[in-house]
Amino acid sequence: MMAALAQLEATFPVLEWQVAGIALWPLLRLRWMFAEWALHYTGADAGTARGLGNWRRLKQLVRGPAAARRADRNDASAHDGGPVRRDLVFLSDGLSFARLGDRWVERFCDPILAHATQRGLSSATWTPTHEYRVPRFTPSRFIQPAIDRANIVGALWGRLGAGDVNLPARAQVADWLRERDFGAGSFDLAKIRSDAMRVRSIAAMYCGMLRLTRPRLAFVVSFYGVEGMAFVLACRACGIPVVDIQHGVQGDLHPAYAAWPAPAMGGTHALLPDRFWVWSSWERDVIARWAGGTGHAAVIGGNPWLDVWQDGSPWRDAGPALDAARALRLRADGRQVVLVTLQYGLEAREQLEPLAALLREAGERFAFWARLHPLMLDRRESIRARLASAGRCELDAPTDLPLPALLPCVDVHLTHSSSTAIEAAQFGVRSVLSSPYGIEVFGPLIASTMAHLEVGAAPVLASTLASFAAMRARHAGVAPQVGAALDRLLAETGPDLKPSE
Repeated sequence: MMAALAQLEATFPVLEWQVAGIALWPLLRLRWMFAEWALHYTGADAGTARGLGNWRRLKQLVRGPAAARRADRNDASAHDGGPVRRDLVFLSDGLSFARLGDRWVERFCDPILAHATQRGLSSATWTPTHEYRVPRFTPSRFIQPAIDRANIVGALWGRLGAGDVNLPARAQVADWLRERDFGAGSFDLAKIRSDAMRVRSIAAMYCGMLRLTRPRLAFVVSFYGVEGMAFVLACRACGIPVVDIQHGVQGDLHPAYAAWPAPAMGGTHALLPDRFWVWSSWERDVIARWAGGTGHAAVIGGNPWLDVWQDGSPWRDAGPALDAARALRLRADGRQVVLVTLQYGLEAREQLEPLAALLREAGERFAFWARLHPLMLDRRESIRARLASAGRCELDAPTDLPLPALLPCVDVHLTHSSSTAIEAAQFGVRSVLSSPYGIEVFGPLIASTMAHLEVGAAPVLASTLASFAAMRARHAGVAPQVGAALDRLLAETGPDLKPSE
């Protein structure tokens, strides 16, 4: 699919596509790629799931403002009322939270924010989605009701035909894709117009917030998508440099981070962040291959969440989480522990059915710990029932405990394609990938022998897990460079940045 994108971008003037003055190709590129991925992996029941999802979103839309107010009342001490001047703004993705002690920590924003506080800088955290996790470790502002209103306004503008449209060769692009057996629904004119006007409306909302807060630097977790790109566009309009924080796997096959063509008018892509905070040289090199001369660049800061778990960490609630993971390990009664990280959006035959077969084959031989993706939490009981009928499997503690607390207690990791493979390698834990997609995504891990593809039936998979569990290495000790990376970003994007008065 990435090869098809490269050919398409070289053949057609997609970088010239604009709606309402927005150079929209970055969003459309990602929309198309993710739609194609879904066709291959989400299965025949995806339409039903989407229908249920739409109904759920409608209910959330109606109930959202009251739910946000209720969450703020229940966690009043952590409600950031604003607006006041701040040095930094962090936009979470609303999903990247972990329970640490009795509070919820934003895994990627909070560790960076802590280093900023040590430097005397003030920060604001804005949290989207309808999941209102309280009590919060860091004071924040729930912004999903405002996003919902802006989305509605933008969708209405799109339906009314607002915004000038310039999409040269759009029909030819769609034909070109269909001739190669790809979908072209992402390039429907009404959908493009709706997406553009939603971006425009949400960006206007963010501009209002940014002009009141007046930060000198902004961070975003998961910039790709309508809401994230609207934030990037708003930062550009307000003259605020913006940094994407890596939250999962990237690499050469991720369309948000790899092989971007040079911007049509030079300079930067308006919907792409100025800087990319990445975990390692692997991700930095992927970005460097296209970013030279564009104004975009990558900075290696490591995984900020791992900063919490370093020896001597001041995060007092890390210790009890590690103790809980060790207690869970004791319940394995000497069996090798297999951590299974489940991926959201996959049909049953891609991961649940093979896992059930593996439990029937080896449920007494290994201690299986299944960890749900954050977007699967509402399916906990149905997944529990499905796995319980197959064999022994821990679900609650592996899902609820922070991942860095679990990994020191794990012998081997099994996944379809979860980015946990990267974090597991940092703890000396090898990963077994159950899908060829994993080989494409985790090439460097395969080359380093920290990951291995195994698509065989349950007996073969059990044998492979045993072999890799026996190769468990000591803790790799990869230390994140959070403070140094923050200092570099502050120097590059605003050398005159000083603590606010």
